[in-house]
Amino acid sequence: MALCDERFISVIAVLLCLVQEACADEPPKAQLTLEHNWTKVYPTEAVTVRCDVYPPSSNWTHTLHRDGEVIGTGNDSKFSIASPKTGLYTCVGVHKENAAKTEPSKGILLEVYENGPNLSLTSEPASASVLYTGEKVTLKCTIAEDSKGWTYWWYKGQDKTHISNTGSHYILTTVTPADRGPYWCQVGRENFKPDYSSPLTLDIKDPPQPTLELKSRWPKVFPSEKVILKCDIQPPSSDWSYKWYRSRQEIIGENADTLLMSSVRTGDTGQYTCQGVHNRHVETILSNNVSINVYGQRPKPAQSKHPDAAVIYTEERVTLTCHVTEDSRDWQYSWFKDQAQTPFSNTSESTYTFPSVALADSGDYRCEVQRANLSVASDSLTLTVKDPPQPTLELKSRWAKVFPSEKVILKCDIQPPSSDWSYKWYRSGQEINGENTDTLLMSSVGTGDTGQYTCQGVHNRPVKTSESNSVSINVFGQRPKPARSKHPDAAVIYTEERVTLTCHVTEDSRDWQYSWFKDQAQTPFSNTNESTYTFPSVALADSGDYRCEVQRGHISGASDSLILTVKDPPQPALVLQSPWPKVFRSEKVILKCDIQPPSSDWSYKWHRSGQEISGEKADTLLMSSVGTGDTGQYTCQGVHKRHVETILSNNVSINVYDNKALPTLTQHPSYTSIYMEEQVTFMCEVEIDSTGWTFMWFSSHGQIQDSTTMNYTIQSAATKHNDKFWCIAQRGGYRSEKSTSLEVKILPRPETVLTLETGWADILTVDSLTLLCDVNDKEFQWNYTWYRDGNALEGNIQRDLHVKATKESYRSEYKCQGARMERPKYSMRSEAFIANNIVLKRQVLLSISGLLVVGIVLIIVGCVYFKVTRKPEKETPVEQDLFFSMAELKSRGDIASTSDLCQTEMVDKPTEKAESEDPPCLSEELLKEVKEQPNEDETDGFKSFKGL
Repeated sequence: MALCDERFISVIAVLLCLVQEACADEPPKAQLTLEHNWTKVYPTEAVTVRCDVYPPSSNWTHTLHRDGEVIGTGNDSKFSIASPKTGLYTCVGVHKENAAKTEPSKGILLEVYENGPNLSLTSEPASASVLYTGEKVTLKCTIAEDSKGWTYWWYKGQDKTHISNTGSHYILTTVTPADRGPYWCQVGRENFKPDYSSPLTLDIKDPPQPTLELKSRWPKVFPSEKVILKCDIQPPSSDWSYKWYRSRQEIIGENADTLLMSSVRTGDTGQYTCQGVHNRHVETILSNNVSINVYGQRPKPAQSKHPDAAVIYTEERVTLTCHVTEDSRDWQYSWFKDQAQTPFSNTSESTYTFPSVALADSGDYRCEVQRANLSVASDSLTLTVKDPPQPTLELKSRWAKVFPSEKVILKCDIQPPSSDWSYKWYRSGQEINGENTDTLLMSSVGTGDTGQYTCQGVHNRPVKTSESNSVSINVFGQRPKPARSKHPDAAVIYTEERVTLTCHVTEDSRDWQYSWFKDQAQTPFSNTNESTYTFPSVALADSGDYRCEVQRGHISGASDSLILTVKDPPQPALVLQSPWPKVFRSEKVILKCDIQPPSSDWSYKWHRSGQEISGEKADTLLMSSVGTGDTGQYTCQGVHKRHVETILSNNVSINVYDNKALPTLTQHPSYTSIYMEEQVTFMCEVEIDSTGWTFMWFSSHGQIQDSTTMNYTIQSAATKHNDKFWCIAQRGGYRSEKSTSLEVKILPRPETVLTLETGWADILTVDSLTLLCDVNDKEFQWNYTWYRDGNALEGNIQRDLHVKATKESYRSEYKCQGARMERPKYSMRSEAFIANNIVLKRQVLLSISGLLVVGIVLIIVGCVYFKVTRKPEKETPVEQDLFFSMAELKSRGDIASTSDLCQTEMVDKPTEKAESEDPPCLSEELLKEVKEQPNEDETDGFKSFKGL
């Protein structure tokens, strides 16, 4: 505001000069002014100065000096100093055109502090570490260096919440606990705003509540006793004074923390409280109450016992109590029994305890109390001690043996009756939980309830009696399942028998009601307390399923069904077990009387043609050797051991022949002559009765062992079967007469001869053989069957067979047989022919021929050689030929025919003939040796000699 005034005055002066033209000749002047009105600043506080030249003109520039040194130049008249320093600041105007300068302006001395502003935050009252709710508090923010031009900001809390801009003082008129916490202040002027002050924390609490304490011994006192009360405020402080109240009325003249009443009166009875008063005019709330009661007379002790019962039971814990009604503290107690003048107990405790009373503890008891000089005696108290009563256990329900779901009631009786007793129940020594009344009701028992039951009384003090007598309860494993039976106990009952049904409860047979039902009926046909029901004479209609039901109280049980099967006595079936109803004398007959189902309970009666056979009671009638008197109609009858007889069985007729059996022998086919290899069958029959026979066959040579049937067959007839044959029939131990005999004549079959049709000359030139089959019988016309290796060749019934030259065919075995449609249907088979033997002979002949040719050639060559080279010598006789000729060998009698080298007749043929129609002659041994040796030149066919 002052700066504005100076500028305004300067402007007015310039105007006056211009008007009067009086100052037209004065030089211009420079004037330096501060933008604010304080010259003491802080190092970081920016300072703005203004340099004005008068008279004003835009032709001036300005320079700023500190202590004579230029620190700034500019056309603008304002200079901002960001970091000022202490010194004398002046300015000079410099003309832009002629560089003329004004005189330096009047200087401004600027002082810069070394540090930032030093803020101090304090409170009023300053000495209180704790402020109480309701007090007035003033916070002061002070700057130690300079207080000009400042604005103040106030903050609260750790987050520095802005709360006020009220100046250097912040006033809390009535503080509360919500005002507690740290406070900060901050100052600023122009654009300078330094850091916050240090925090100031206010601790605000509610005034403490005094605690009133009785320092003397008893709150209940008698007149003239002393009472001391203490009013305590924490933490302790001399700043507090005190007010005292009795029943809310202030006690005048008492301001110390202790209230002393050295000799009380009844008027001092009341509720006492106190209150603290602080020297800062803060008052606490009232303290707790302490009740002081001043009695109007001497005390009278009251005596009691626990338990408070007319009768105490032995071993109970009994406590005698001596109680001063007005005040029970700090008394001395003395106990007396009956008329004794000396106490049996003297103690500071108001009780005396008998841990376990006995009968001897019965008597009258009194007590005396004493405190200081005061002593008073009680009235007497009677203590009666007895043994606990013995409980009696009684079964109130009807049965000690019961079934599941039946009810059992047990009663535990204690005399005299009292509601003070509860009860414990035991099953086989184990306590039953949850049962405490005098009656144990088990409305639906289970098997787990079986056991020995006892009870025990438990008094509410508590006292236990001894256990009662025991009662045994037996619960069967399941609901009653009556067992039913019948007499007689048989699977089948026969009509007119007497039958008794019995229903029996195995576990307990008392007090049951029995109901009888048949089949699916829901209504009983009998309802009685008897366990049996009798049918005097059963009939077929009485068959069925019977069951019984038993009931006792609310429990019942049903039996399983019992099947009563009533039948007429069975009719025996008479069976012939031996093979034949028609027999011969001495044969065995067995009859079986069969009753179904089989049972050892039956015996038997036998009848022949209506007459009983005495002495026979088994089910089998054995007649080991019958005679004609055993012929008749047989029946049997069963007799049961329960005196039941069956009707007669069916008839079995037995017929005993008077004569012996004579078998008849027949032959098939019935030819008188049989060819060899034909089949013939003999049949032996017993014409009277042909069943069950075995047969023995005989010839004139004895019994034939290989047949026991009625037929004896000769599969392939031979000369040995030229014989007579007969038979004997046999069954069991019985043998028939000898049959008539039949004679069989065996004829031989015609012989068959197989010959090689191909000659030896052809064998050496062709590659096939022709076989010829002839039957030595001129009476019949024959066809032929050829066989190779035992298999018939189909499609060839001619007399001859051509065998092609193959390896397989020449190694095969060939046979033939004559065949015709009538007897004899075929001849004997021929001897076997193997073509390979002929082939072998051909190969041997070829080999020998080759050797002979080579030998002859060698002989000729030798002869020529010797003839050319030999010298004339004397003639020597010609040596005899070492080899026999074939003719000579033939003529020798010492060579048997079985070992001849030749099988063909060559006796009359000359030995020198090189070729012959007959094959060469070799020994069987040589042929065999050659045959066994492998010959690489052997081929499947014959080779021709024409090319040799």
